[in-house]
Amino acid sequence: MDMPDINDIEIYIVRYLHKEITEEELRMLDSWLQETPENMNEFIRLKVTHDMIRGHRLMSDEEIDRKWQKMMRKTTGMAASQSISDLPKRKIWQSKLLQYAAAAMIAVIISFGAGNYFGKYARHVAEIRPVTYNEISVPRGGKPNAVHLSDGSVVRLNAATTLRYPSDFEGDLREVYLDGEAYFEVAKNEEKPFTVRLKQQHITVYGTSFNVEAYHNESYSIVTLQEGSVSLEFSDKSGLETNHLLLIPGQQAHFDRITGKMSVTHVDTSLSNTWMNGEYKFKNEPLMLIFKRLEKYYDVTVHLEDEKLKNICYTGTFSLRQNIRDVLRIINHENQFHFQQTGNEIHIKSK
Repeated sequence: MDMPDINDIEIYIVRYLHKEITEEELRMLDSWLQETPENMNEFIRLKVTHDMIRGHRLMSDEEIDRKWQKMMRKTTGMAASQSISDLPKRKIWQSKLLQYAAAAMIAVIISFGAGNYFGKYARHVAEIRPVTYNEISVPRGGKPNAVHLSDGSVVRLNAATTLRYPSDFEGDLREVYLDGEAYFEVAKNEEKPFTVRLKQQHITVYGTSFNVEAYHNESYSIVTLQEGSVSLEFSDKSGLETNHLLLIPGQQAHFDRITGKMSVTHVDTSLSNTWMNGEYKFKNEPLMLIFKRLEKYYDVTVHLEDEKLKNICYTGTFSLRQNIRDVLRIINHENQFHFQQTGNEIHIKSK
């Protein structure tokens, strides 16, 4: 793959920030981001600046452009009669990038003197156009359930999962909130990006299919991309963005909320969503993680009473229609442990 030059990169970044980037451009941008840490840091800096502007949208685009041009004339000596359209192509894209920084400065200055007004304005808008959210939950031990959203997207929920979504997607965003595991089939709409909000993470979608495992009471999240492309953004506990990642089909991203570390691997994506068909397939998976899933699927609590059992890895397949005792027997085909069940409590000991 031929690497794009800096002119192309500038264009790709602007298109990404405006949610106008194509899948091919997204792959090229991803390659550039992974070349050096400096590239990634510069991208994050621009993204943060862009988000600051979006948080202060009381000014119209025309107002921001006028204020930016005024500032640029003072700092660069641009003639008062010269407009942005008179600049060469590369300068136009550079100017748009610089506009983010200038507009952010204006927004921050305004915010110090107009905090009360912002608050009143936000409350006024909320009173005029309240957003109605629906919430659907699949309990522990429950069967997967499908939700059809107003834009044509379909979300399939696994056990112990909750999804919050609006009755209708208004404005320029489609946004939902997830706690648990779900498989998304997102209807493509380049003018309205689809965002999945998770704990310390959010996913921006460009029309795609992917699986998300992100329970609020667990220290990690896993995103597996089957088709299309997604953008992942990670934050620390204070909400400050710490990293950014672009996934391509066949990749799986692991994010550790405690350490802030993330990793990407190439996987067999079919293993991540077999639960939709009433199966659980696992390949070289630690016993501790297998039991965490069983707790959700069967509404049980598993007590691993020997530390040495936690990281023993297993490979197998079973039907979720089988009872928990049969499943444990399948996993324990090598007789490495024995178990005792009392109601919903299961105790595991090594032999």
